[in-house]
Amino acid sequence: MSSFTHLRDLIDLAKEPSSERRRDLLRSVTDLFLESPADYSEEERQHFSEILGTVARSMEMEVRMELARRLATIAEAPRELVVQLAHDDEVSVAAPILESSSALTQEDLLDIIERCGNAHRAVVATRPDVDETISDALVDHGNDEVVGVLMSNKEACISPKTIEKVAIRATKNEDLQAPLIGREDLPADVMHEMYWAVSEKLRTRILERSAELDPEVVDKVLVQMERKILKGGRSSEKERSPAEEFIDRKIALRELSEALLVELVRTNRLEELACGFAHLVKVDAATAERILHDPSGEALAIACKATRFDRSTFSTLALLAPSEKRRNLDSTRELLDLYEQMPPDVALRAMRFWRVRCQSTQVAA
Repeated sequence: MSSFTHLRDLIDLAKEPSSERRRDLLRSVTDLFLESPADYSEEERQHFSEILGTVARSMEMEVRMELARRLATIAEAPRELVVQLAHDDEVSVAAPILESSSALTQEDLLDIIERCGNAHRAVVATRPDVDETISDALVDHGNDEVVGVLMSNKEACISPKTIEKVAIRATKNEDLQAPLIGREDLPADVMHEMYWAVSEKLRTRILERSAELDPEVVDKVLVQMERKILKGGRSSEKERSPAEEFIDRKIALRELSEALLVELVRTNRLEELACGFAHLVKVDAATAERILHDPSGEALAIACKATRFDRSTFSTLALLAPSEKRRNLDSTRELLDLYEQMPPDVALRAMRFWRVRCQSTQVAA
């Protein structure tokens, strides 16, 4: 069919007043274009785009949906028309284009993410070609549902910086935690930091993934993090509390030990306990408090195992440490079983990440 005939069909489509006839002509012209989309010149594509786009605006949703579905897999589809359909207020119209159209550029997708709603963003988040720039924009502009879809997209490329943003949001939204922990590109330090915010089931998954990490890779990551901390300088000294001064004296007298921790927890000297515990397990005071107050007791098991505390020391701390509620003997026995079964290298790895993250936070402060 000649270009003249094509143009005549387009003109007829633009002039046709009957809605039903316009719908039939729209399908016919679309069929015509799809016969050999690569054979048309840029000027001819422009004609198709202008006429089809003008007509499509006045057609019902089902017709626009059909047009979007048919154009979604065509790389040579008129870009202006594809962009128009991608911005359609009805997400059911836009979805086929947003999911798979290669005619959309990165700039097009960024514009859609910024200007359209979360329903459109959630569809963009499913694309197999989501790159770091697109994923960052989705996290910045999208709600938690959009972010959850993005985290579940295993083919999406997401930068460590963007994953850090998601990790912060996940501390307040449990629905984001499982998709985040399940990502293969989740940095090991972020994964271990997430331990404090997730459910018992996900904590177990974190420890399982930690055991799967290559020790050499972990060492390199930790060394890099420690170097960054040293370059950042050390945090300024603050005034020592009475509890810290008490522990300082015990350190000077070489009397800080597991036995002292047991004595402190038995006499309910909890501030001194936290300070002494922090020093022995080599974390800051805030992390020591998190470990001692962890309701599950698993963090305490990790810290004591990594520091090679005696089993009796751990059992006393587990029974008497200031958690939200005192543990009974049965729950303490379960923790003892966990302590016995936990591989020392997994516990030590988790503690190393916690220590480095704590140092990083101190320097940033």
